[in-house]
Amino acid sequence: MKINVIATGSSGNLYEIIDNSGNSIIIEAGMPRATYMKFREGSTPPEMCIISHKHMDHAQYIGEFQAVIPTFLSPEKAESENFKAMGFSMKHGVEVCYSFIIKSLAENKFLFFGTDFEMLDETESPMGYSSLFQALKFYEVENYLIECNYNDYLYHLANEQQRIGCDRHLSDNDVVRFMRMAGVKFPKIITIHGSNRLSADTYTKKYIESKLIGSRVGVSTGVKGGQKNIFII
Repeated sequence: MKINVIATGSSGNLYEIIDNSGNSIIIEAGMPRATYMKFREGSTPPEMCIISHKHMDHAQYIGEFQAVIPTFLSPEKAESENFKAMGFSMKHGVEVCYSFIIKSLAENKFLFFGTDFEMLDETESPMGYSSLFQALKFYEVENYLIECNYNDYLYHLANEQQRIGCDRHLSDNDVVRFMRMAGVKFPKIITIHGSNRLSADTYTKKYIESKLIGSRVGVSTGVKGGQKNIFII
């Protein structure tokens, strides 16, 4: 499976998932379809587009994708010829955001996609995200395309203005905690949606790998200088 990170972050999000036969789906519609067409990697038209939530950096161009392919906003279930997606409701401030467990039917491989959500503790919700963690364990999901919006160390050095919005996103320590709760031994992680203010790409990779022994971490940036940002899992 190939992950093509076309755009990630508060300016827009667009991800292409490609199986080993060239079949693909799109996650998020936060960039124009023309941008997708310019940097696409799949060899056939995408089978569907799934969108986590309605914020503009994730869904601004939903109409452009709806016009040409099946497009789903915050679905609990979405299917195409070669992919299946199960949606799980997550907390993102006052908004509801969905994460997805995506299955490539051709490869019989699973990928978790999650962005723009916050970790819950038992005082907020006794059940937390229990159904999601049960599913991750049941399907033995090893591949994660997951938000790491900010670095906790930089957060504690930041002023109040710089911290705005961080409580609705995942930090590097949140990612570590999430993986431990998912029960995955050797996760393959690609971090997305890094903050321009409070993220540190090189440190993020080293820090998460040091906390999750045996993990492999890649830090995505999206297309830069016309160069694609592609990961193989």
